[in-house]
Amino acid sequence: MPATPTAAAALLATADDLLTESPDGDGPLTPAGRDRGAAYALRIALEAAVDAALTAEGAGLGGLLSMRAKLLCLHHYAGPARARRAHALWNRLSAACKYHHDELGPSHAQVKVWRAAVGVLVKELTERGTALEFPQQRGAQPAPRRGAGPLGGRAYHGNGDHRT
Repeated sequence: MPATPTAAAALLATADDLLTESPDGDGPLTPAGRDRGAAYALRIALEAAVDAALTAEGAGLGGLLSMRAKLLCLHHYAGPARARRAHALWNRLSAACKYHHDELGPSHAQVKVWRAAVGVLVKELTERGTALEFPQQRGAQPAPRRGAGPLGGRAYHGNGDHRT
């Protein structure tokens, strides 16, 4: 699936459809299956938004296959706070997508909360002008003076004794 904002929007709409309770039962889909399917759609929508954000920056990161690597690169292009939110959501959604016979799946309420959070992140990542400039280093830092540590040139000997 190409990484476009419309792909993420379509996946969010799919998650909304799965989270909407239908009165007729909707055939073979159980409520737990609908919630897990919505979590899957949300994870893929988040991945598409991250791909679109990195592509829009012209970062040349198209060769990256690992989502973890992309999320690390997102720190540079979208800011650390937004990248941390994306990484935390992606981890939770990934865990929710996995089926384990001895664990309960995600609850309907939890998936709805994730839907709202992913919707906000997708919007932030696909809007123009949300990327932050990475701070440039301003010249080399002067080397610390010999013996000038956190104690101002005094040695710390581990017993609370500061000697020069």
